[in-house]
Amino acid sequence: MAKSIMHNKQDRTCYLCMLLNGDYDTRTGLQEHHAMPGTANRKLSEHYSLKVYLCLEHHTVGPYAVHNNARLRRMLQEKAQTVFEERYSHEEWTRAFVSNYI
Repeated sequence: MAKSIMHNKQDRTCYLCMLLNGDYDTRTGLQEHHAMPGTANRKLSEHYSLKVYLCLEHHTVGPYAVHNNARLRRMLQEKAQTVFEERYSHEEWTRAFVSNYI
């Protein structure tokens, strides 16, 4: 399993707690979330290390969980594309993921 290029798991922080609330407290029980949805894109997310670590409330439970909130899910996709393009290129993003989120 490759390290994320979006978020350092060793920090033990929730990516969305940091991004949305400025909360850098460490958490236990973080869950890995692949930024790009769907079976094929999940494999590509793993390949390119486009994943973040989320607390339960931001992953699967409640209205601010990416699995329940299209706006937050889209925001993670935008962040993933931005990080990817900084490392690779927009052309490579388009070849791999087709969709443009920015």
